[in-house]
Amino acid sequence: MTVWDPGERIGYLLWQLSQAYAQRIEQALRPLKLTQAQYSALVRLSRDGTLSSAELARRCGVTAQSMGTALRDLVERGLVQRRAHPTHGKIVEMSVTAAGVELALRGEGALEPCEREALQAFLPQEQEQVRAFLQRMLGTLNPRALGAVGDQPPEETRGA
Repeated sequence: MTVWDPGERIGYLLWQLSQAYAQRIEQALRPLKLTQAQYSALVRLSRDGTLSSAELARRCGVTAQSMGTALRDLVERGLVQRRAHPTHGKIVEMSVTAAGVELALRGEGALEPCEREALQAFLPQEQEQVRAFLQRMLGTLNPRALGAVGDQPPEETRGA
């Protein structure tokens, strides 16, 4: 029996890509004093509106504990607001502030070179295919990470 070449396994390839890309993201976000989890939280809240911390963690693909740590700093910096759910006393809702939306937009700009580098081996039409294939895979494994179908930013954060 022969052990599979890991380079032929999707899991191994995705893990290696994820590690390489995560390093680039971390470097790009460092000047903004953001972690990947914090950036993801700002983007999801900017696009999806108010969410519970648990739902935000699910959509960002991190543990509730990791999200709690990320949110604590964002709240202290005035980028995210916490408030009690109007009818469920144990649920704390999170919403992004105008400063948080602005930082999410700056983060997008900082990450643009990372995306260009990752896709540079592909022709433009292939880049769209790569994106579509990854979205399909993610939709199978963690559909919440893609947000709602027809996902649009809340009216008050559009064009901010």
